[in-house]
Amino acid sequence: MRENVLGMRLSPRQWRYIGALAYILVALLLPWIFRSVVPSASYAPVMNVAILVTIAAIAALGLNIIVGYCGLLNLGFAGFMLIGAYTSGILMKEYGWSFWTAVLAAMLHGALWGVILGIPTLRLVGDYFAIVTFGFSELVIMIAKNWVNVTRGPAGYPDVPRPAIDFSWLSGILGVSAEKLRYTFTGIDRVPYWYLGALLLGLCMVVSDRLARSRVGRAWFAIREDEVAAEACGIDSRWYKTQAFAVSASIGALAGAFQGSYLTLVDYRNYEFMTSVYVLCYVVLGGMGTVLGPVVGAAVLVSFVELLRTSPLVYVAQLFFWWPSVQKWLLAIPWAPDMRFIVYGIILILMIRFRPEGIISNRTRSRELHTHYEPGEEDGLSLYVLHSR
Repeated sequence: MRENVLGMRLSPRQWRYIGALAYILVALLLPWIFRSVVPSASYAPVMNVAILVTIAAIAALGLNIIVGYCGLLNLGFAGFMLIGAYTSGILMKEYGWSFWTAVLAAMLHGALWGVILGIPTLRLVGDYFAIVTFGFSELVIMIAKNWVNVTRGPAGYPDVPRPAIDFSWLSGILGVSAEKLRYTFTGIDRVPYWYLGALLLGLCMVVSDRLARSRVGRAWFAIREDEVAAEACGIDSRWYKTQAFAVSASIGALAGAFQGSYLTLVDYRNYEFMTSVYVLCYVVLGGMGTVLGPVVGAAVLVSFVELLRTSPLVYVAQLFFWWPSVQKWLLAIPWAPDMRFIVYGIILILMIRFRPEGIISNRTRSRELHTHYEPGEEDGLSLYVLHSR
């Protein structure tokens, strides 16, 4: 139980309801807030960043299932995003599927490949498992690059249809023309994309939270802490890890499908190894094993990188250097736009050094990372982890 500012004690369930209500309010009001405080010329780019944040956060939640909940390092997560993007794009463009059915098919396709990859490889642990997932992602990219008849290869898969909300089947019941009951997203107005991204992200957060508090989630946490002890307690680690792989891959495919429809283009170069690294950074920075952590990590890193994309040294010069000559010299550096990656790396180093549990963390992980144990205290640590849950 926790106390709020009025001294009232709230249960964890009540806190979740408050968080859900706050999320809904922010999602509904954010476009109007941006329109009020952001110059009109910058409104569209800012909304674009907000949509990219939702895509990154969905991907981070998917990776958090396998990395944060189950304790397995996946370095090929972008491969599942690419599978989802191509699956939904091809079904929508070539076969006329709606966005919603294509996304469901993409998630099932991603889950299928998660199971296919997971069954023979989940006996591997540590670096060996990470290498296998990395190899799988590279294999997916090679197929996308060379299967030109289907994926269009290096040219990318263009003209992916945009999402549409279609209630035309109600026209006969409501007595309204079918055109008035159908809305297709456009590339001009980004607000509908924001609402769609916020809806998908909210659903993924609910699923992640429910899984974390379910019997399956408790089995994942037990495997993460000590797989041998979990199996001794009757937990089938291979079965539960396969489930984690399937759920993680399906959410990754969802992120890829949404991104492909938003950009109206599927390009395998957007899903290379560094994309997997970025998504992993969102999870680590935000807080592994939590629901809110990956979302916060994605919001912070994506927003910060996009903010510094055009002229990153403008802000540095204005904040720390007041002499016009120094500002002019800094802004004249030809590689200034790439400075954002240096700042990005510095932030990650500082976070890992001073707050390794991430921005958002549970009490168990915070104590584990900030408590020093003497040699011979392993049994006490195991009891501490057990009772802290």
